[in-house]
Amino acid sequence: MAVFIQRPVTVKAKVTEALKKRLAAEFQESLRQAEAELAQLEAQLKRLSEQSEGGPERRAAVERLEAERQKRADQKNRLLDNIKELARLEPGAEITQGTVQGLVQVKAGDDWDRVFEAEIVVEDGRVVAIRE
Repeated sequence: MAVFIQRPVTVKAKVTEALKKRLAAEFQESLRQAEAELAQLEAQLKRLSEQSEGGPERRAAVERLEAERQKRADQKNRLLDNIKELARLEPGAEITQGTVQGLVQVKAGDDWDRVFEAEIVVEDGRVVAIRE
């Protein structure tokens, strides 16, 4: 007897110049968006700090905006790190792009650890390997 189960399948991409350009453009766009959001949050914080009234509500709003500002600053720093890391990637290297779900048939005697070792390798939008 055998059964089908779902398992995670890792999707990897082979690094090519085209992939590096596409990822760099995505990172740059995300960086521009994070910087714009940071500027907007800082302007809101400045307006709130110039207000002399508001009491606890104003303090709560400032705290919320500060937390959002910090999240955007952290996101910006991660994106800058990603851009630096992208520049160091060698052509032909494999990077993990995500995980998808796949079905696998399992039967008595199968090596359980191997059941979950599945990868799909993509190069410039084409599947070049399936590893199990």
